[in-house]
Amino acid sequence: LVTLFWARTDAVGGSTQSEWKCHEKLTEYCLQLREREITAEAGLCAVIHCSFKTPQSFIPSSLVWFKCEPGQKCSASDIIFHSKNPNKIQPHFSGRVLLLEPDLTQRKCSIIINDLQLSDSGTYQFRVNSNNSGLSFSSSRATVSVKALQQKPTVQTPALTEGQHSALTCTAPGLCSGSEPTFTWTWRGAGDAPPNVTTATTDRLTPVNHRHSSTLWLTASAELHGAELSCTVSYKPSSTQDSVRINVTYVKDLEVSGDTVVKEGDSLNVTCSVDSFPPSRLMWFGPNKTRLNVSETTESSSQTDLGSASLLIHNVTQAQSGQYMCEGLHLNSSQTRDVHISVCPPATVSLLPALIVSLILNVVFIVVIVFLVL
Repeated sequence: LVTLFWARTDAVGGSTQSEWKCHEKLTEYCLQLREREITAEAGLCAVIHCSFKTPQSFIPSSLVWFKCEPGQKCSASDIIFHSKNPNKIQPHFSGRVLLLEPDLTQRKCSIIINDLQLSDSGTYQFRVNSNNSGLSFSSSRATVSVKALQQKPTVQTPALTEGQHSALTCTAPGLCSGSEPTFTWTWRGAGDAPPNVTTATTDRLTPVNHRHSSTLWLTASAELHGAELSCTVSYKPSSTQDSVRINVTYVKDLEVSGDTVVKEGDSLNVTCSVDSFPPSRLMWFGPNKTRLNVSETTESSSQTDLGSASLLIHNVTQAQSGQYMCEGLHLNSSQTRDVHISVCPPATVSLLPALIVSLILNVVFIVVIVFLVL
């Protein structure tokens, strides 16, 4: 058993690389370990990059990693990874630590720690064993700091059109090979949750780098426009969420409101409107098919984009009666609605009711006089 304490360092490369630390006398024994603090988030993973050099006569048989308190000597009870004897590993690290390069002859000792917990914060030390001896690189330790989960998932939404089938994707943060996260999709502002199907996928980019995602399949509808869609990714015991506002391209039928029968001299006020996204362009045409100048407005809210155009004519005349048309333009499509406007002649005041009332009053008056005389 040999424990190496280092007295000098030889820097290799620029400041972005770790230094090779070699023994003062046994200069063939060196370790390259990133000693700057490695920060990571709970539920994700952390990689400790590590390489070592030994004489050719030293043939590695197993690699061991410890997690021990700063300033204290690591012992067998501190083992978190053992390439040859997994029974020696601390129970709460079992299955969570993987060697990035399993071929020990490559003299690579980098590890990945999956399913990080806040309690994983601390210092980590490396040891390499041969058949006849072992080396503990005691003076070089990596420091890992685990913080609360802050990264958010990535939600990707394609262009949505009413009636079309679409796929929305939520990708979990990190590229970790630990436990697969749980995905939950939730709607807000969409009324009843729309029928949908979800599928979870894991892309194994490398043996230790996995990309986890969930796909939401649905049929887009106007009721979903303006709704908020959230994707929650849960890692025991941490979770993270991101939300997107949904836009759906749609157009409803034209609607006409207002009195289409008016008296001559009054004001005509008929409104053509349509619910659509993006908002439609509305136009009015007169009986001779000429375009009219109208008041066009658009009212937008989180749920609707209601465009309207009002046909307003003051002091209307009978000559303005006829077939009018409202046309709505929406992207590359259009729709029309015919409206018949009727202008009636002004009302004449009839004297007959007044004469009848006057006659009745006179008869009653005569009857009363006769009754009093008798």
